[in-house]
Amino acid sequence: MSGIQTDGKPLALLIPGLDGTGRLFYRQLEALGVRYRVCPWSYGPETDFDLHDLARKLGEATAEEKPGSILIVGESFGGLVALDYVLLYPERVQRLVLENAFPCYRRRLRARLAHALIPLLLLGVGQRIKDFVVDRTLRQEGILVEDRRLLQEAMRHINLGAYRRRLELIRKVDLRPHLPQITVPTVLLASGRDKLVPSIREAHFMASQIPNARVYEFPEAGHALLLTPGISLADYV
Repeated sequence: MSGIQTDGKPLALLIPGLDGTGRLFYRQLEALGVRYRVCPWSYGPETDFDLHDLARKLGEATAEEKPGSILIVGESFGGLVALDYVLLYPERVQRLVLENAFPCYRRRLRARLAHALIPLLLLGVGQRIKDFVVDRTLRQEGILVEDRRLLQEAMRHINLGAYRRRLELIRKVDLRPHLPQITVPTVLLASGRDKLVPSIREAHFMASQIPNARVYEFPEAGHALLLTPGISLADYV
C-alpha cells in the first residue's frame, strides 16, 4: 500500500476484495477526499496468513489515528477484513461501510471450484476465457468500457498465490456469531444483480445482527458497485 498521509483530516481506509490491489476504488477518491485522507489498501504478496493477520496489518498502519475517527470501507472479501478490524479495534472506528460483503460465504462449492481453477489462469486460453466472461458480465451490469479495461488490467497484477489463500479464507471464515459485538454505525450497500454474492440477502442479515446498521439497495447494479456510474461512497458516509 502507499503510505498513509497525515494532513489533519480523518482517515478513510478502503479495503479491497479478492483482487487485493486497491486500484478499483479510483472512482471514489475525489469525492471522499473532500472530507478524508483516503487510503486504498493493497494486500501484500505473502501466501501464509489468516484473517487476523490481514486485520492486524491494518491495525499497525493505523495505530496513530485519533480514537473514533476512522472510516473503514470493506468491499466483498474486504468486508471480512473490515469486520475483523472493527472487532479488534472498535475504539478507532467512526463508521463502517460494507459493500456487497458477507460475514460468511455460503456458496462454498463455488469458492472451491474457483480455487481449483486458479492454475488455468497461468495458461493463455484460461486467461482469455476469464477476460471474456468478466467483460461480458460487467457490460451487462452497466460498467463503462474504460472501467472494464482498468478492472481487467488490475486483475492481471494479482499475486495468484496470495489470491488463492484469500479464496481459502472465504471457504473457512464465519463471522456471523460476532456481528452483535459491532456497535459502530454501519452502512451496508447491496447490489440486486450481484452474481458473486447474494448481497441484498447478506446485507439484511447483517443489519439484523449489527445493532446500528442501515441498508441501501441498488437493484440494477452488479458486484462492481463502486465502478457503477453515478454511485458515490461519499453520499452514504
